[in-house]
Amino acid sequence: MKTIGAFKAPPDSAGSARAFSRIGYDLAEALADLIDNSIDAEASLVEITFFRNTERLTAVTIADDGRGMSASALKTAMQFATSVRHKPTDLGTFGLGMKSASFSQCHSLTVVSRQAGKVAACRWTDEAIKADWRCELLDPKEAEKAFAGAFSSKGETRKHGTVVVWDRLDRLGAAEGELDEFLAKTMSQLEIKLGLVFHRFIARSGLKILLRAKSEQSDFALPHVVKPLDPFAYPAPGKAGYPKTFTTNLPGAGQIKLEGHIWPPGAASPEFLLGRRRATPHQGFYFYRNNRLIQAGGWNDFLKDTNDPELALARIAVDLPSEGTATNVQKSAIQVSTALTQALSRARAGGSSLADYLEDARAMLRSQKRRPRANAAAPAVPGVGVPVQVRRNVRKLVAKKGVAREIDFAWESLPKGKVFDLDRVDDRIVLNKKYRHLILGHARASGADAPVVKTLLFLLLQDDFSRARFSAQRREWIRRCNAVLLEAVKTL
Repeated sequence: MKTIGAFKAPPDSAGSARAFSRIGYDLAEALADLIDNSIDAEASLVEITFFRNTERLTAVTIADDGRGMSASALKTAMQFATSVRHKPTDLGTFGLGMKSASFSQCHSLTVVSRQAGKVAACRWTDEAIKADWRCELLDPKEAEKAFAGAFSSKGETRKHGTVVVWDRLDRLGAAEGELDEFLAKTMSQLEIKLGLVFHRFIARSGLKILLRAKSEQSDFALPHVVKPLDPFAYPAPGKAGYPKTFTTNLPGAGQIKLEGHIWPPGAASPEFLLGRRRATPHQGFYFYRNNRLIQAGGWNDFLKDTNDPELALARIAVDLPSEGTATNVQKSAIQVSTALTQALSRARAGGSSLADYLEDARAMLRSQKRRPRANAAAPAVPGVGVPVQVRRNVRKLVAKKGVAREIDFAWESLPKGKVFDLDRVDDRIVLNKKYRHLILGHARASGADAPVVKTLLFLLLQDDFSRARFSAQRREWIRRCNAVLLEAVKTL
């Protein structure tokens, strides 16, 4: 149709502020988007700190030691959807990530950056956006203090870096009296998700990601180091001849390689389970772009059944080119195109197709089912709820072949007289959360707290999970153990 005229239709400021707050990031996705910027700025350290008082979270800071920005560069970075050209190796693309990710979690975004010894700071708030997009310039002297306070290494003057501050966190919070538990769960989930998304950078490039929860009443907060969680880190492949490299051509992007892996049957490592009790949801494609994991599992219309139990061992690593494929806003999934689906169906490794690979993965799982349950006879090891390093070290000691049965830990409500209970259906030792604060003493609750108590309970009870039957005599012994421990807890 012929154009007969034109008019300006700028976005409504108030509507834009509401829209940014409703973009569907979860916390891990939002933080990952900011870490992308840190990596693009050549940072070797990223510190994420949750500031709290006794009742709620008051702020979150994301600090890095990257090259920082000048005042003019910071002004450009604060613009929504800038025209700055990104390098093909950059993880950021459209200039929206920092702002959209931040406003999905907070109502006030401050960025403090230092370069060549000079500090610049700007702030966006909901109100500033509604007031015709008026970004605030902040006092450099006050910004200097905020910059220094975001890092755990006090006394060290950093010459360059950037700090992002989230304030007014009405989307991040816990019910009354449950802040400790909320933070413990949040930290545990972030260790898994960030360790997975950035596992190549952590393992290969020396990137260090630290998580801290810091009280306003304390100058000290013990950092948690995010460990790499490689979804392909098995001791030996499940089938000889794997991993196998398939190749195909994607129009507009050229040749891409797909590395088909088959995990060993009976695997139960953190790298296989990826934070869940079962690995079935983790089958499928693992798409990487510039070494950053974009999508962890899923078949992207290549298969109709996205959770086929017989394909629980099948994972395919795909390194995508910088251009030619699109992701969702959160950079957590690849947007499927007909061209991509067709390219995947054409992938070959010699005379083998992906269909042949999938049949090999199914056959491997079927062969496991025909054998007696390996898991029941496998050595027990501590699972979720115990520090990852302890779990890995115990596994090395007792599970020489890499196959083990994980016994998890959880804090839940139990009858008043019980310190612990056994959940033999789901392989768990459940501790009474009523006594958690007594057992922890002055230590803060976390997803892997009370490691000594949990490890001792594991050693005491591990054989009970492999018993064919639970006798009345054994139940009485468990009852007496609970009674003795309860008396000890009362003295704390």
